[in-house]
Amino acid sequence: MGRIVAALESHLDRERVDVATLAADSAPAIGSVAAVAKMWERVGLDTWFAKVGVERGALALDDAVFAMVANRLIDPCAKRRIAEWVDSDVVMPAGFAAPSTDQYYRALDGVADTKDTTERWLYSALCDLTNLDLRLVCYDLASSYVEGSTEPSDRFPSKAFGYSRDHRSDRPQIVLGLLTTGDGIPIAHHVFAGNTSDMSTLPTVLDDLQDRFGVGRICVVADRGLISTDNVDTVSAAGFDHIIATRLHRDKACKAALEAADMPSAEWVAIPESSRAACDVDIDGIRYVVVASAARHRRDTARTAELVGRTENQLLALERRVRTGRLADAGKIGRACQRILGRSGVSRLFEVEIDTGHFLYHYNEDAFEFEARLAGRYVLATSLTTSQASTAKIVNSYQQLAQIERRFRTLKDFLHLRPIRHWTERRVRGHIAVCVYAAVIEGLIAKTLRDADIADPDIGTQAIT
Repeated sequence: MGRIVAALESHLDRERVDVATLAADSAPAIGSVAAVAKMWERVGLDTWFAKVGVERGALALDDAVFAMVANRLIDPCAKRRIAEWVDSDVVMPAGFAAPSTDQYYRALDGVADTKDTTERWLYSALCDLTNLDLRLVCYDLASSYVEGSTEPSDRFPSKAFGYSRDHRSDRPQIVLGLLTTGDGIPIAHHVFAGNTSDMSTLPTVLDDLQDRFGVGRICVVADRGLISTDNVDTVSAAGFDHIIATRLHRDKACKAALEAADMPSAEWVAIPESSRAACDVDIDGIRYVVVASAARHRRDTARTAELVGRTENQLLALERRVRTGRLADAGKIGRACQRILGRSGVSRLFEVEIDTGHFLYHYNEDAFEFEARLAGRYVLATSLTTSQASTAKIVNSYQQLAQIERRFRTLKDFLHLRPIRHWTERRVRGHIAVCVYAAVIEGLIAKTLRDADIADPDIGTQAIT
């Protein structure tokens, strides 16, 4: 080691400095921005947004969009602080011309206005770059709440109160629909009004998929919140196949499928590389796949027991109030009972008797029997025949929805899609598009690492290096 140091010192033309005496004022990040820039250029988004900027007379647009996407991936911050982040926290690629704060905001307008053409161009680029396989398309929804005024606004018509997946019913929101490949790479997104029902979005998305991307026969994978008879008919009419989870407690065919799977003649097969097993059944000419998981059975059983115990304690307390005369009015008893059962999650398992000065509850034995049969299981409906896809293929294809759920978590928690603080529709749509393009880059980096078998052995599920 001494010889190496001496050899290096022979090349020094100035006095040697003791590093212990040095202090650093700052250390801008280099590698993370370089990685994002490399993938950005590989996909060709630098060229695309430069073209968009020229067409709009906004020559800083390409640098502004890149900086916003890189910032989402590295250290998300408010748009008004990105100029400071670029100047002091990171080293941007060669040739980058730092935009001003107002140029970042104007770039959001450009991103929003060109969203459809950008996604169509990006889809074509991804097909060339990654041999994108669109035989399987996953679709799911998320919501994100909006800060600021809760009043309706002509400048933000999509802002509305609705079912909040973020548990922020106190805030208006928008609904985000995301289409991804089986690998979880986004190919398109849609912004709906905050009070839009899940089911109503699917026809719009499928029409757009055909019109903008001109795809052939594909299989749409979606969760139970999107299923309805009309939607299944819409998918079929579009020439698409489907794999959709059924509504477990509301679908008669689901109950029939579970009963058929319990018959002695039912043939269960193990799903390779998983703890699941599945069974194919035919109900009125429709193919259903019943899936069972030991881990899910343990979870469902424990969760049901917890909810039943908690609910029963509350019903017992109500019963004591009525028995001791503290509550006698039948209407008030009914409302108290409804408050308990309405938020219990297991109201279907109880039956009640209510009258003036009288309250009793007991179990619904049929519902308990069905709950026991359902524990650890779910049911998939599909248009694919057994010759088109095996039982295992159906199950594994549905499991790809986990990729889109991870993508939503990435968008919300890692890329900080929420909370949304812009107050015009155009800026909100631009903000969401920037987050989705960042998710594309993140997904491509993760896919590149998986394909190259590069991973940290100490990290289980890895989203990005």
